Amino acid sequence: MATDRETLLNMNKTSSSGMSPLMEAVLNRYVLERNKQQRKYTKFGQQVDIPQGRTKTIAFDKLSPLPKAEQPLTEGVTPTGSAVHITRVKGEPEQFGNYVSYTDQLDFFAADPSPEVLKYADLLTENQLETFEHLDALELSSGLNVFYAGSAASRSAVTDTLTVKDVRRAVTSLKRNKVQPADGKDYIAFIHPDVVFNIWSDEEWRQPHTYADTKQLYDGEIGRLFGVRFIEDPDACVFRGTPFAGRFDELTVVKTDGTKIYVAETITADDITSFASKKIWINNVSYTLASTGAVAGMNGGAYLVASASVDGKLIEPDMKIYPGDGGNSSGKPVYSTIIIGKDAFGTSGDRTVQLINKSLGSAGTGDPLNQRGTVGWKGYRFTKILEQTKMVRVESLASV
Repeated sequence: MATDRETLLNMNKTSSSGMSPLMEAVLNRYVLERNKQQRKYTKFGQQVDIPQGRTKTIAFDKLSPLPKAEQPLTEGVTPTGSAVHITRVKGEPEQFGNYVSYTDQLDFFAADPSPEVLKYADLLTENQLETFEHLDALELSSGLNVFYAGSAASRSAVTDTLTVKDVRRAVTSLKRNKVQPADGKDYIAFIHPDVVFNIWSDEEWRQPHTYADTKQLYDGEIGRLFGVRFIEDPDACVFRGTPFAGRFDELTVVKTDGTKIYVAETITADDITSFASKKIWINNVSYTLASTGAVAGMNGGAYLVASASVDGKLIEPDMKIYPGDGGNSSGKPVYSTIIIGKDAFGTSGDRTVQLINKSLGSAGTGDPLNQRGTVGWKGYRFTKILEQTKMVRVESLASV
């Protein structure tokens, strides 16, 4: 007869062997359902499923409108017909993924390992969602149809916050190009919370409850203006300056200690010089790094070196660190507000996203003592602008 301890150990072994196939399927459905509810961009683009077992290229075909038949017909004479012009937009889905690892000791000593794995699944789901949202925002912010707030003629010259006049100008551009509303009635705008702070003060701003059944609001919808429904998006693109080490748009705070700001990303020895004396933004406060800039290390072990102690400053774990050289000529970040019409971009759903559990010892001889396990996600993503005239980007500052 097994003792309580043996029973406990056996329960831990069962849990640590990973999620059962049924449980893994449930978690995969959970990932898909969560994204269906929370991803902001996909519902407004041309949807395409990424086919399995077929060519990797995805194509969208556009028929150009025919010229107006302005000449009256001559009796008995067949006129010259019009040629059909097809424009094809092609792209390839890309695969992304991330994972976390755990040890046999964590598995052994945890009071109940299964909830720990569920926490990993929840964390990874958030990571997948945030990754795809960020990449979608970057793609849509690469459009060529752009206006600048106020009278600015370029990003570097932007000095104004977003106004009603800017929104009206953008909407006029879409209507001039005969762009249909994104949802059949209104255009859709994706706007950063910092910009919302400014536009909310306008007298013509309409809160959602004044124009829509609250059951039909989009996730994150905050209001309406001149036929545009605004969706607040913290992942909306902000042009903040030169990426760290040429590849990081942002870094994530782990902790601080004196002049040290530890980050979640890996910084290599080759990256160090790019941080020297660089300006950074944390929680909308500007800081300057020392001449040493940073110290290399793996994620969690690498840190930036501030020119003065940051003790007592409002810098918390998980806050984002942004480049401080800014998007305009004064070093201030420039915010992107995207307004789209129908079929402005093509996008894939999340049917290919899967949660993957590798239990302790699943690596075989690569893990002979069953010391390591992992939980991760991977999936294919495709988002591409299809017609430049069906969307417009308004760049502005924010006064927050």
